[in-house]
Amino acid sequence: MTETRRLLTVGEPDPRSDLPGPSLGDTGTGGHALDRVLATITGERFLDRYWGRDGYHDTGEPDRFHHLLPWDELNRLLDGHRAWPLRMQVAKANKSLPPSSYVEPIPGRGVGREPALRVSSTKLHARLREGATLVFGSVDEAVPAVRDLAEALEHDLRAEVFVNLYASWGEVGAFDPHWDDHDGLILQIYGRKEWQLFGVGRPVPLPGDEPLNQCPPTPLRQFELREGEALYVPRGHWHAVRPVGGTTVHLTIGFRRPVVEDFLKWVVERQRRLPEARFDLPLTGWDDETASRLSVLREEIGALLTEDGLRRYVAERDGRAQPRPRHALPYAAGPAGDCPPDAVVVLASPRPVALQEDGPRCVLVSAGKRYDFDAVCAPLVRLLLARTPWRVDELVRAASGDGGPSTGEGREVVAELLRHGLLRLDLAPLPADAPDRKDR
Repeated sequence: MTETRRLLTVGEPDPRSDLPGPSLGDTGTGGHALDRVLATITGERFLDRYWGRDGYHDTGEPDRFHHLLPWDELNRLLDGHRAWPLRMQVAKANKSLPPSSYVEPIPGRGVGREPALRVSSTKLHARLREGATLVFGSVDEAVPAVRDLAEALEHDLRAEVFVNLYASWGEVGAFDPHWDDHDGLILQIYGRKEWQLFGVGRPVPLPGDEPLNQCPPTPLRQFELREGEALYVPRGHWHAVRPVGGTTVHLTIGFRRPVVEDFLKWVVERQRRLPEARFDLPLTGWDDETASRLSVLREEIGALLTEDGLRRYVAERDGRAQPRPRHALPYAAGPAGDCPPDAVVVLASPRPVALQEDGPRCVLVSAGKRYDFDAVCAPLVRLLLARTPWRVDELVRAASGDGGPSTGEGREVVAELLRHGLLRLDLAPLPADAPDRKDR
């Protein structure tokens, strides 16, 4: 691997280097992931008009979300779920039911006095018939189609994304009117539910603001969300949900975005490197030394409270984001160079990344790692940054033909990127009629 080490060095990112990320708002891909779930408005228009501001009700064909969660996928999820630690809960009338009402010990399994638990089909079905709601958290980690959508949304919106499932068969709501500390995009997979939207009591509330964000007395809107429709509820907006009989299943896509307070904490944290920020405060009064130190800090902080400072913060935050696990056995467990040449690879970075090209080296940061390439690798990396799946043999030939590393060197670099997780193997082969990308 001597040649690979010359072409690529992987290490820890230096927070002082201020590597630039993509321009704010630049996803590096064509279109927007929101276009996959919105039918009556484009993703870009939605972001301009509603994102973080106001609710939006989107309509569409009744079956348009069925592919995300077919019934056999939900049943498989429950059949194979070990009930501890709990990823799921069952709720009714604003109360979470005790796990003993829907789980059971696995005979002969467990350690000591702690039995292994699983979801009891008999108990769970009984609770659902009684009007309870099944709540399954983080289904994006367990259902491939939901995972793919969540990854695309996280990349394009540069936000932490998680997806929860809600399923019920009665007319009793799971929770009283409430607000969430994250934005929510609800996809009504099956059936229908009644929604009440109340607006906000305190604009853009933060966690801990519960006493300050009181529910308005009357709803602003009340309507049924029907199968195939979507609803966006901004952070802090009060809402209530009630099933209206029959089967009803929806997914809530949650988005956690940084707030200005997070940016300010980052700005302050960066002052720790300065001695002026580490001196004791004088408790006996103002003095010239304190005035001088605060003047230095005022200048340093002011330089970061700018568009450039915000870009640095977003780039550093994006560079730390971790991808969802994707396993690719058997090849991933063997020598990385042993993957077949027709294997398909794709960039695994969960957020947009930018390649900084500077003379003989080019650098990018992703998932908490700094990738320092020889400049000859730039054509290969640029092809990968388009987030297009590539056959390994096709990728290295295209890069070599564009002035990049030789095909042998390219395979070594790809193997190293697979080992470090910047690339992932896609075991589903590309179709035979996939477009020729040699001119990309």
